[in-house]
Amino acid sequence: MEASTASAKKKTSLARAVFSGSLGNMLEWFDYGLYGYFATIISRDFFVSDDPIVGLLLSFLVFGTGFLVRPIGGILIGMYADKHGRIKALTLTILCMGVCTFCMGLLPTYSQVGIVAPILLTVLRLLQGLATGGEFGSSLTFIAEYGTPNNRAFLVSWQPFSVGCGLLLGSAAGLLVTTILPEAALYDWGWRVPFACGILIAVYGVHMRKNVPDSPEFLKMKERESKADEPHAPVKDLFLRYKKPIVTVVGLLVGSSATYYLLITYMPTYISEFMDTSLSSAFVVNTSVIAIYLLLCPVMGMLIDRIGRRKCLIVGCLGFLLLSYPVFSVLVQQTNAAVMIALLGILIVFQTILAVAIAVVSAEVFPTKLRNSGVGFSYNLAAAIFGGLAPLAATALIAATGDQLSITYLILGAILITFLTSIFLLKGFYSKER
Repeated sequence: MEASTASAKKKTSLARAVFSGSLGNMLEWFDYGLYGYFATIISRDFFVSDDPIVGLLLSFLVFGTGFLVRPIGGILIGMYADKHGRIKALTLTILCMGVCTFCMGLLPTYSQVGIVAPILLTVLRLLQGLATGGEFGSSLTFIAEYGTPNNRAFLVSWQPFSVGCGLLLGSAAGLLVTTILPEAALYDWGWRVPFACGILIAVYGVHMRKNVPDSPEFLKMKERESKADEPHAPVKDLFLRYKKPIVTVVGLLVGSSATYYLLITYMPTYISEFMDTSLSSAFVVNTSVIAIYLLLCPVMGMLIDRIGRRKCLIVGCLGFLLLSYPVFSVLVQQTNAAVMIALLGILIVFQTILAVAIAVVSAEVFPTKLRNSGVGFSYNLAAAIFGGLAPLAATALIAATGDQLSITYLILGAILITFLTSIFLLKGFYSKER
């Protein structure tokens, strides 16, 4: 009876740790999703241009600036987490993200304060980028350190699941306000309401994280350090001794980051702007695709634990390389939402494989003492270059070529790099794959 009670308590503690570790990601992607979904409205409110495509490009440029500082946040907050604990870092990042998201919903427009409006928007995006850079690495590290080699991918799968939850929540909020509000009200104040609600997630997240202990692996590492009395310099050690893991994680994330932002965050804009479909229909498609992603995350986690990290990565890459162009060739000819959902759902299967496999690999290739710094820097460097700028690059490429299918050229080029990294660089880490 006592053994059964202890086992139940352990499972409850594990579930609570995974949930609290994932909550910040949900807030992070709730905000990122909202910005991508309302990019068309934001471009009109904060940037003045006779050409709507130019305004949209400027809007995505500001979106991308938040990603440019993410590696800095990953290093600074990662260093803090490697020294003082994952939970302390996670509490700091979720509070910062919540306040910035709330403030974004209160910003004045260009017509009200002129050039100050886009400047304030950019400042908030930069602050969010710093916090997000620390949040993602700390969250992934915290959850991974509660796992074992046999269940780690399943546990880590709840981290990208929480990302999908944030995007789904943002997409659902976008669908709600675009459905119930007249267009004039939506453009005037309606789009601000979901941003302002972000503070509620932050307050709840801070409360949750204050009541969860740090990961067992981190606590054991700190105990060994205190006995050895050795100086700990995670950033210095990271760049001197762990160049290959950094290059490997970045290489893996080139494709996954680009496809993620293009298939999920960018799709409402792509469908509504370049496929002559209403914004509300685009939200229906996007919300449904994210729901598919959520359902697949834990399933793929169990599959990756069973089959192996590297094998699943290769399968995910091959799926994109073979099917991206055919899927988009049919997609751009559609107006039926159900058909669009089915087509994008095909690619989402491979996206989920990549997201979960890369997340667990990122945690496993770095040692505990600098895992947070290594994951934070590598993940955010790739996200900054290949993820955050992907919507901007896609919009610019389509505008320059006039070809809706040019988005697939970005996908194929990025996935090819991930494919080659999986075959060659990753082999040394998983020569005897679990």
